Amino acid sequence: MLEAFKPLIRAVLNMGRRFSGTRTATVSELARIRRIMSEQVLDCEVRVARRVRAHLDGASSAMQLWLLRAEIYQAVSDQFGQQEAMRRVERLAPLFEGLLPANQLRGN
Repeated sequence: MLEAFKPLIRAVLNMGRRFSGTRTATVSELARIRRIMSEQVLDCEVRVARRVRAHLDGASSAMQLWLLRAEIYQAVSDQFGQQEAMRRVERLAPLFEGLLPANQLRGN
């Protein structure tokens, strides 16, 4: 019985995504975002950069990567100051356009 409803449920979910303006990130998009986020901590202390990269590698969705901006901010802030950390984290927002709701991106 439930199998018959799966196409309908999938269609409704896709329609909701269209209205919200979000879509699921592809594997290559996630890899690209991970790479760019990792680059933000390349000049940080090796131990800290490794930890951040390990967390980035463990993220399986755009939302998880979005939330890891806080770790990048903390790592960069500790070493280079809050202004530099904010500059680096703000550069990441365009990577997530279309992958997260617009109101989420404005709240960065």
